[in-house]
Amino acid sequence: MGRNKSGNKSGNKNKGHVKSASVEKVADKGQAKAAPVEKISDKPSGKPWPYAMGYDNCPEVLQPTSLKVKGAIPSWLEGTLYRSGPGNYDLKSESGKEIKIQHWFDGLAQIHRFEIQKGGRVSYRSRNTSNDLRERYKKAEMLTGISFCQRDPCKTIFQKFFTTFKMAVFGGSPLSGTDTNVAVIPTINYPGFKADPDAKLKNGQNPNVRNMVMNTDGNVMQEIDPVTLEPIRLFTYGDIDDALKSSNMASAHPCVDPETNEHFNVLLSFGPTAVYKVVRTRQSSKGAHHEPDLDILAEIQSPRPTYMHSFSLTKRYVVINHWQCDFAAWGMSVLWTGNAWESFKEHDPKSKCSFYVVDRHLGRHVATYECDPYYAFHTINAFDDGNDVIVDIAAYNDHTVIGDYYIDNLRNETSGKPPQQGFLRRYRLNNIPKYAAASSLTKGQSPKPAKAEIVFELDRSINFELPSLNPSYYLRNYRYAYGVNRSGQNRTLIYDRIVKVDLDKVKKGDSKGSAKFWIEDQCTPSEPVFVPSPDAKAEDDGVLLSVVLDGRRRTGFVLVLNAQTMEEIARADMPTGMMAPHNFHGAFVSSLKV
Repeated sequence: MGRNKSGNKSGNKNKGHVKSASVEKVADKGQAKAAPVEKISDKPSGKPWPYAMGYDNCPEVLQPTSLKVKGAIPSWLEGTLYRSGPGNYDLKSESGKEIKIQHWFDGLAQIHRFEIQKGGRVSYRSRNTSNDLRERYKKAEMLTGISFCQRDPCKTIFQKFFTTFKMAVFGGSPLSGTDTNVAVIPTINYPGFKADPDAKLKNGQNPNVRNMVMNTDGNVMQEIDPVTLEPIRLFTYGDIDDALKSSNMASAHPCVDPETNEHFNVLLSFGPTAVYKVVRTRQSSKGAHHEPDLDILAEIQSPRPTYMHSFSLTKRYVVINHWQCDFAAWGMSVLWTGNAWESFKEHDPKSKCSFYVVDRHLGRHVATYECDPYYAFHTINAFDDGNDVIVDIAAYNDHTVIGDYYIDNLRNETSGKPPQQGFLRRYRLNNIPKYAAASSLTKGQSPKPAKAEIVFELDRSINFELPSLNPSYYLRNYRYAYGVNRSGQNRTLIYDRIVKVDLDKVKKGDSKGSAKFWIEDQCTPSEPVFVPSPDAKAEDDGVLLSVVLDGRRRTGFVLVLNAQTMEEIARADMPTGMMAPHNFHGAFVSSLKV
């Protein structure tokens, strides 16, 4: 890398699971509602709570292992499902000292690969991808360096500051391919890796997967072998372009235009004035086997360095969702706290949030909008609507939700605190060309802010997180959003349902009637991944894939749902001993010719 950068269309209902089916039809209205769920009132004898096992250490499965399929997987569903997230929390040093990772976001990375093959066969493998970091922790008998939320009451502020400052100024050991934690989301076919056009596919390799890169909130990425899941190397945006060496953070969720294959991200540099850089990476004009082109489209200065996990993209604009989760002391607070969580300022109800709009084609910050404060992990989708932009977000009242995900709390299913729940909200940014034309700006200035309009909000009783949609409708006006939801009917402190939301109904005021659910007793689903039917006639014509923790069997399964009805089509059971930890995000890549 150089200067420029690195079956049946809808399936059949699984007859073997009718009694535990997640939805039941209302005959006269055709709606679906959650089936009654038995509440868990007593701890299973001699066993941990069935949901808490999602925070146990998950064993690696290095060789492909066949799963037992129940039901009929659609014949057109062939490809690879990747899942990423934390897989290990409890370590032990050579001296026998226990090392406890305290927060869900700091769990050591583990990648999972489910291969759905012709004839409805499914195989599974997984791998830990931060082994050098694990060994560093074990040798030091503690978490070292900067974490997301790890607290160390035995160290004084001055000790933390000195250790981290010394690393920042004098540098530490060179990073190996597994010496950091990169666990949030996989990006498939990242531009910037020279590929041998004559290379033969590995056994089991998906022909549509050239490479895979893992992303996280820091300015670091990890290349992973897409078949064996072996880590290959770590690299930063600064390795791609020298102008990005000073960037401290990057959004963990890059945005990719599926038509142009342009990759976008937003990087943050700490300092008395925070600097956000909007970056576009794309295939070189010289061809796919040359180093790609990287452009810094805009630099936006702000007094607020903010932790931004994701942002929004449309066909015309990049939208930085500058919500409220601000670092104290210009971001330098991370040096003496040693973690991000304790370095955040308290929520300020008087501080406005912003939307910075950057023209993708002009490479210019053209408009700014403001709204009342909120926080979010995830944007859902965005699209151009005439001269306006629509932005959908899974929002929270404030960023204190991050503190709800400490492991001790999540494992305590008798008296633990349920995390603050997100809610689906739509914003409209009106008449962007008007504000773009009115702004004749010198470098570093921002357009005068206009007001962002809240179009609607899903009833907050239908909480919503880990969003997904039909990828064919990404960057387009769309009707259906999918995610996970906490019903409150089960003991689990996180989500226990998959939810489908009809946004057209929400717009018309029918918020409660807009949702359909899948739920099964003592089961915890992961983020649903939509796979469209190859001959789809409707937006919701396809299936949802979710890796589900099954607390009853103390293992997991891959769930295949009919995305229209939210009824089960099939599942692939993992063998006993192979559990499905609570993970973050995933991606499905069809292996059929495209």
